This record gives sequence, structure tokens and C-alpha cells, in this order.
Amino acid sequence: MSFPSEPRRKVRLLQIVDSLHQGGMENIMVQVCNGLDPDVFEITVCCLSRTGPFAERLRPEVRVLSLEKQPGFSLATAWQLHSLIVQGKFDLVHTHHLGGLIYLSLARPYPATIRPHIIHSEHIILHDDELSRRRLLQRKLLYRLASCIFTVSSQQLEQLQSLGLTHRRQFTLRNGVDGQRFHPLPSEQRAALRQRLGLDPDRFWIGKVARFAPLKRHHPLIEGFEIAAGENPRLGLLLLGDNGSEKESVLARIEASSFRDRIVWVGLQQDPVPWYQAMDLLVIASESEGMPNAALEAMSCGIPVLANEVCGVREVAGDGNHSWIEDLSSSERIASSLSRIADLPPDSVRDAGAAARTYAKDQLSLEAMMEKYHSLYREDFSRLIP
Repeated sequence: MSFPSEPRRKVRLLQIVDSLHQGGMENIMVQVCNGLDPDVFEITVCCLSRTGPFAERLRPEVRVLSLEKQPGFSLATAWQLHSLIVQGKFDLVHTHHLGGLIYLSLARPYPATIRPHIIHSEHIILHDDELSRRRLLQRKLLYRLASCIFTVSSQQLEQLQSLGLTHRRQFTLRNGVDGQRFHPLPSEQRAALRQRLGLDPDRFWIGKVARFAPLKRHHPLIEGFEIAAGENPRLGLLLLGDNGSEKESVLARIEASSFRDRIVWVGLQQDPVPWYQAMDLLVIASESEGMPNAALEAMSCGIPVLANEVCGVREVAGDGNHSWIEDLSSSERIASSLSRIADLPPDSVRDAGAAARTYAKDQLSLEAMMEKYHSLYREDFSRLIP
């Protein structure tokens, strides 16, 4: 993508994340970095704690470094970040979580004339500790440092405004999905694909794509699956993802399940497309999400979505034509929803998947998302353009 007039030099952009391990925010950040014009942008990704497997997805020109911060607060990390910003002479710094904004507030160069513009984005609906008085006050104060604040779903934006976390430039920039990469598989090819992946071709496969974090609620999902599976011998559960504080306990729970022969865990997949294509339904039972990429990727592959109503997917999957937004707050409710959808006529589920694909292609394209990111960055570095 070209600009109306090119800057005299490349725009130096710094992205700050905690790590490049599996996560929806990390996935979007990688797509944005790869989609920006390398002739216009010089991009550095700074991981406060560690890098991760998503670093392999970045194009070679993107510089990746880690400050190796240990758990807890670190003044040394703030000093490292300060040195990086001064030496890098960045024009724009984009923080993607509160931790990054906190460290950036301490690391900003002085005087103000050499400070970069700060862009901050929120990627989840605030919950638990994020709703504490301390966290809310931190956001209220630190938002003032940013030139803009944006969310990835309207539900998030409504929550921030209801909490009094407002900004003069505050808006929603929805995630997008690569419709060419994430595409449907003809139904007549699904059985062969499942056999190639080691999946029973005759099962109704319920998929989940997430790291093993408490808010992703693997345990209630497995318990709900067990209830539904006891009544329906066709059901199978397919889990993609790795890492997270609950990994050991979830894997132990699977091993102890009386339905463990119908639960398949395949870890983190650098190419998740065939696994989406093998599913009949994607379930998102999370306690909180912003705009989960898994939902967009599944929809683009022609797979309908069942999502918890507290997740930020209502605006893209809440019309009832291609997905289901329901109360999944308990294992029993999860089981009821899974059983009902699995008992629908196969044509109904396939029709919902086809409608999901159409919606994703028309409304959630990666190209549209990148246009918005280009416009956002261009507006903030407009002073650099002759």
C-alpha cells in the first residue's frame, strides 16, 4: 500500500507486547507487522518478558528483541525500554496491553520534543483484577499519555466508557481474517482430511483453539463435553493450543476422563487451517475475550461458532444465522448447547457454516483491517509526511 506522498525516511514503529507466545492479540500484531509496507515502515517488536513461536511468523525485516523481564515489577526493564526508545528514535510506539503502557510511561524520553507518539489498544473485555480500583486508576491516568485508545470490539468500547475510561480519540478497530488462507473445504473432502489428521471421520467434532489460561475455561468445557458425550456417542472434542498456567491440570483432566478416547489435543499448530476445516463447530466458552481470532478464522473456514455471551463476538456472530451466542456460564449449560447443536440436521449446520464464511468474507477481511491500521498510523505520523 502506498501513501499519497511518501515520507522522506521510513517511519520507525515500535510494537510492545509481553511475549510472542500463542494469543489472539499476538496473532493480530504479527499480521499487522507483516501487512505494513516495508518500504514505508521500519518495525521493531519488543517483548517485555520473552519471545515465542509467533516470532517465526514475522517477515525477516521485522526486528524482534526481548527484555527478559522476570515476574513482578522491574525498574531495570523500564530503563532497558528507555534506552531502546532513545537509540531507536521511534516515531510511533504501539502498546497492546496495560503492562506495556505502564513500562512505556516510565521509559518515555525527555524532553517531550523527542517523545514518540503513543498508540494503545485493548484486546480483552476487562474482568477480575483488571476491574480493581488500582487497575482502573492506572488506565485512567495512563490513557492520557496516548494519542488514541482503541478496542477490537464494540462491546469492549462500551465497557470502557461505562467505567469512565474515556479518551478524546477512542474507537473500535475490529480484527480481520485472511480469507484466502482460511477457506472452506468441500464437504466431500472432509472425511479424507479427517483420516489424514488421525480423526474419526464419522464424529461430530467440537473444536477449541486457545492457550491453557483460566479465562479460556477448558475445565468447564471438558466437563460439559463429558455430559453431552454421555448422551451422544458421535461427539468428539478437538483441542488446539499450548502453554498457559493450566496446561498440566487440563491435560491431566483429559487423561482421567472416561471419554479420553474422544478428546484429541494436538498442541499449537503453525498451520491451523486443516484443523478448522475438520471441525463441525468451534466453541468459545471463555470468561472474557475482545474479538477472538479463533472465531473469525473458523467462520472464514465455513465453521459456525458457539460463543459465551460475555465474549466480544456478538457484533460478528450474534444474528443467529451463522453462529450461536448463549449463556455458557456452567458445564451444564455448555452441555445443553452442545447437545442441541449436534442434534440439528446436518444441512442446518452446514448452512450456518456457509453463512459464516459469507459474513467473514464480506465484513471481516484482513484487507479492510489493514486499511484501517494504515490510516491510523498515517494519521499519527502525518507530521513526517511532506
